[in-house]
Parts: sequence; structure tokens; C-alpha cells
Amino acid sequence: MSTASMRNAPDRLRYARWERAVPVYGFPVVNRFFLVLVAMTLLAFLLTAYRELAGLGPVSGMNDAYGWGIWKTFNVMTLTALGSGSFPIGIAAWIFRKRKLHAVMRVTLLISFLVYFTGLLAIAVDVSRPWNVYNLLSVYRWNTISPMWEVLWCMPLYCLFPLFLENTPPILEQWYYFFPPGRGLVVWLVPIIRKTYPYIVALAYTLPILHQSALGALMLLTGNQVFPLWQTPLLPLLYVWAAAFIGVATTIASVLLCCLTWKRAIDQSIMDELVTLLNWLIFPWIAVRLLDIMVRGRFTMMFNSGFLSCLFWAEMLLIFVPAFYLRKAKYRDNAYTLFRNCFFIVVGGMAYRFDPTTLAYRPWRLGIIAYYTPSVIEIAISLSFICTCICLFLIAVKRLPILPAPLQQWYDSESYYRNFYPYIQMSGYGNQDQHRPSYAD
Repeated sequence: MSTASMRNAPDRLRYARWERAVPVYGFPVVNRFFLVLVAMTLLAFLLTAYRELAGLGPVSGMNDAYGWGIWKTFNVMTLTALGSGSFPIGIAAWIFRKRKLHAVMRVTLLISFLVYFTGLLAIAVDVSRPWNVYNLLSVYRWNTISPMWEVLWCMPLYCLFPLFLENTPPILEQWYYFFPPGRGLVVWLVPIIRKTYPYIVALAYTLPILHQSALGALMLLTGNQVFPLWQTPLLPLLYVWAAAFIGVATTIASVLLCCLTWKRAIDQSIMDELVTLLNWLIFPWIAVRLLDIMVRGRFTMMFNSGFLSCLFWAEMLLIFVPAFYLRKAKYRDNAYTLFRNCFFIVVGGMAYRFDPTTLAYRPWRLGIIAYYTPSVIEIAISLSFICTCICLFLIAVKRLPILPAPLQQWYDSESYYRNFYPYIQMSGYGNQDQHRPSYAD
């Protein structure tokens, strides 16, 4: 959608009340853009197969000084922050009782699952000797004091248990409506899943905090090879904190982009709630980071470090300026302006997570500063995994009730689907069936 059309979106599309999760009906899944994503996804798996056969040396730009390439530093340490919106939004919705935020939980949970899933694929590609994976089960060989060991366990557990189970309601709900013979199984499964929620939700808060902070702790191990503007004992805290506001900004931007692209209504009150949460996360983070730099006596480095000073201020301004503007209602009420500011916040947050791993990281090798330039194959695989994530997201939101919408759109979708499935019934249940999986109500 063009900038002009986004700005001129009718008020009826921008101000409404979200009451149900509704699939994006009336739009085909397969189009030219989708086919490009599928082609990139296939490319990822072909290049991954080549990498496994040829090894890391011929396909990457890594060297003895840079043992981590962009599959770790970008796809894992940077991009996983995009999928971290589920735990701050979940904490706000469940613990602080910001109940409006339940409307976007399905979207942020889907983003989290897909980002972590593709991140795990990137880790698998990056493992130099995949045939040694059996050591994962060798308890006596575990290095339990290693941050990487914590990441190794927390990321898969978080993806395969909390995120997977929390993404089952849209699947079961769609199954309930579109596959009547399977309704008995859904009625049996739903109460079981609900009983697991107290434990799953607790894990969903604990595991991402543990592994996001561990990613920051990994950079602590590099010592003075990371430039002092980024290297700090508070790095684990700042990393997980940054992941929180990056994830919230990603959720806002994703929902807005979907609504503007497919002309769906926007609930401005929920957008305001999310922006409030975003600002509560950003401004204290900025204050803590600046205070930490001054306490460590690195104040002048913010101005006299050349290129690295520019990197530092680019991060800070990309995060602070949009957040400052979003304090004003006129910037929040305009969907295009809100999307643009959240986009800049995401870019600034990703830069903060990426810079200490690559651009502000200078390892010495035999008295000479070493450099790392990713190869074409590395970049292609990295981008292909991003395309895989987008491809799966498009399939999910067009086939499952994930994106929030007004209740009337739920009834309209029922009329639409009855043209293809005459037996379908998506409304009129009342309270007759308490096991019907209407999680989005």
C-alpha cells in the first residue's frame, strides 16, 4: 500500500473496537509476492544442504577471530528480539491486568513462534560439526556455567512448549468450525490445554528472560574486544530490556501493516495501550544506559570515537525520537505515523543488539585487528530464513483466526465461507457449548 493510501484510509477502517480474531478472508494466499517468498524459502534449504556438505569454510566469511557469523549475530542475537513481544505484552495483560492487550496476543505469539523457529534453524546451520549433536544428551559433558548452554536449552524449550501450545487455540478454533467430525476431539483437548496454561504462561515469562539475558552475557565474555560504549556489566539486563520494547514495537508495526494492507479496522484504544507500554519500557532503558556510561567514566567516548560514536547516537536517536513523538496523541492517531515511528524504534533496537556482536567488536589476532565480511551464501541463507518467516505468517493469518477485528467482521466472514462450505456455522452458539474454543472473546 502506498504512503498516500495509508494516510487517506477511511475513518471506519482506523477507529473500531476489536472483539474477535478473524482470518483475512477474501484474499488469496498465493500471489506474486508469496511465490517470491516460497522461492527464497526453497533457496534457503538448498543452500543449507550445500553448507552441510561443503562445511563452513567454503560458504562463510568466518575466520579464527570471528567464529560467529551473521547466522548467530543477526538471525539469533538480533532477530529474536522481534519475537520477544509476547512476554512483555503477556506480563502487562495477565499480571498488570491490561486486558485490552489480549486482543493482540495471538498476533504477537505467532510472530514469536515463527521468529524463534527460524532462529533455531539458523543455529542448526551455524553448528560447525552437526554430527556431534548427540553430546546434547550427554549430561556429564554439559558446561552448565556457560551462557551458550543456557541459550541452547531455553530457546528450543521456549519455542517447542510455551509458544507452540499458546499457538494451538487458533488451529483448534478453525478445526472446530471447518471440520465438524473433529469437534469431539477439540472439545476434549481444550480443557486439557487450559489446565496447562498456568505452567505454560510461567515458562513463557521465564524462558525468554533467561535466554535473552544470556545472549547479552555472551558478549560479556569477550571483554575489551567489545567497545566500552556497549561493553558493560549491565549488558544482560539491557539486552533483555531492549528485546522487550523491540518486541512490542514489532507487534504494533505488524498489526498496523496487516490492517492497512488488507483494509481492516484499527482499534485505536488498544494501539494507545501498546504505545504506553512501549514508552514505559523505552525511556527508563535509555536513562539506565546513559547513566551506566557516565558512571563507568565513558562519557567522552560518546563524542570522540568517530564511527563508533556515530553508531551509538544513531541507535539512541532511532529509539528516543520516535518514542518521544508517540507521547503526543496526533502522532499515535495517524496509522501511518504510528507505523513509521515503531519501524524506526525496531531498527534502532536491532542496531543496539547487532553492533556489539559485529560492528563494535574488534578482536585482535597476532597484534592485528581482524575483520569479518559475510559471504553471499551467508547473506542469502539469512535473508531466506526471514522470507520463510514471512511466508508462514501470511499463510497463518489468511487461514486462521489470528488478527483482531470487530465482531461484525466475524459474521461477515461466516457469510463469505458459507459460499465454499455450506455446512459451516461460526455464530449462534450462545452459552450452549462451553468448550467452544472462543479464546479471542
